[in-house]
Amino acid sequence: MAAVRWRRGPAAPLQAQLLPCGLRYHGPAPVAAFLRVQRGTGGELWASFRGRLMGGRDLPLPHGYRGMVLQEEDAPHGDEDRCVTVTGTFDAIRDWGADGVPPPGGLALALQWGDIAQAIHAPVPESHEEGTP
Repeated sequence: MAAVRWRRGPAAPLQAQLLPCGLRYHGPAPVAAFLRVQRGTGGELWASFRGRLMGGRDLPLPHGYRGMVLQEEDAPHGDEDRCVTVTGTFDAIRDWGADGVPPPGGLALALQWGDIAQAIHAPVPESHEEGTP
């Protein structure tokens, strides 16, 4: 059975962006040259990409979580394991919507799942009996 082996490289802090479109490119990009972000009066973010207005917001990752950007490397000859290197990390995702700030839900709700999962899988103290607060 194949396994994933990973090593930590020089991981730079990154700004993760979730765009409301698809790009046929994978890799680093000079995002600041294409997205000139301005903050609105309510704290929302505004920018345009290829002439299309986008609204956004920064969504922090749940407490205790960190995002990682991984780069897969060629495995040594004859090795079935996959080898990846951590090339960057992030603590928030900038969520963009076409023509406006994304509505509540979507990614913002998905990021709450870590706290929910932790709560429902936490051990219940012995003194807590059913029917008592």
